[in-house]
Amino acid sequence: MISILPQMSKKFEIFISYRRKGGYDTAKLLYDRLRLDGYSVSFDIDTLVNGDFDNELENRVNECKDFLLVLSPGIFDRLFVPDPDYDPENDWVRREIAQALKANKNIIPLYLEGFVFPKNLPDDIKNIARKNAIDLYPKYFEAAYEKMKSFLNSKPSWRVKHQKKMISVVAAILLAFAGFLFYQVQETEKTHEQKIEAERERTLDSIRQIREQRRLQERTYHWQGDNDIGQVIFEKIAAAGVQKTECSGNSGRLLTLNLDNFNCRGGAEIICSYAPRVYVASCNNRRLEILDMRRLRSEPKQDTAAAKEDLINKLREADFSAWISKIEQDFNLSERRE
Repeated sequence: MISILPQMSKKFEIFISYRRKGGYDTAKLLYDRLRLDGYSVSFDIDTLVNGDFDNELENRVNECKDFLLVLSPGIFDRLFVPDPDYDPENDWVRREIAQALKANKNIIPLYLEGFVFPKNLPDDIKNIARKNAIDLYPKYFEAAYEKMKSFLNSKPSWRVKHQKKMISVVAAILLAFAGFLFYQVQETEKTHEQKIEAERERTLDSIRQIREQRRLQERTYHWQGDNDIGQVIFEKIAAAGVQKTECSGNSGRLLTLNLDNFNCRGGAEIICSYAPRVYVASCNNRRLEILDMRRLRSEPKQDTAAAKEDLINKLREADFSAWISKIEQDFNLSERRE
């Protein structure tokens, strides 16, 4: 674990709480911007060195003036997914929020795009939903950032706050170099602002790329049916975006072919029949829907292989447009939910 030595302890006026997955980029951007504006900010990766990680985080929450909470989509998911190994004591975000509420800190929730408060938050953190929040969307980041600073109890350092006055005093004393100094300072600040803007754009582009990748993963259909009948059905619905890929994590949908009602019967002549059926589930095995259609029958044949081949030909001619429509409709619903 990361921790900090006692002699290196430092008080920070602003504490940033976030979930690594989905919130790191925004939290790091806030940390960099606030430090450049002269604020004292705690950010675990850059300001924790070694020692007792959880105690140090709790102490920093207690000592801070302002508690910034980056609310990214999915930040509270692990509180509601059944997991026998889940331990609230090891959920740092939950502990930080609970401690900030308990200590009555100036809490400023920052909504990222796509975040919605879940219902029935645990008692120790449910009051976070009542705090006055700010929408921190990429398109309006600068305006939201300035509004957030107006909510802070913390103040920037004296050096940063009075930097221009100090420059004016030096310029008055060194009148002979005033023009040269002014030009150099202006050029330096312009270059510095350009670097900050470029870094901000790179960070926001990275956030957008991550969200787009996640959106595409959640709208992917994975096919599971590796046999001759499954191949025919796959070819019929592939145009709707179904792929022969495996689920990764909890993203996307899994289509599983069911052949329980396939049978071939008869004596001198064989007839094979099958009502196409596919189970649709999320990649975490939550059953969502069943796709099925009327039963198809082969013509009477002298052997099972010929009857099965005739049935497969009927599958090739069957109309799967209703299935394709349902899949595409689910895609559209997923996109609107995002």
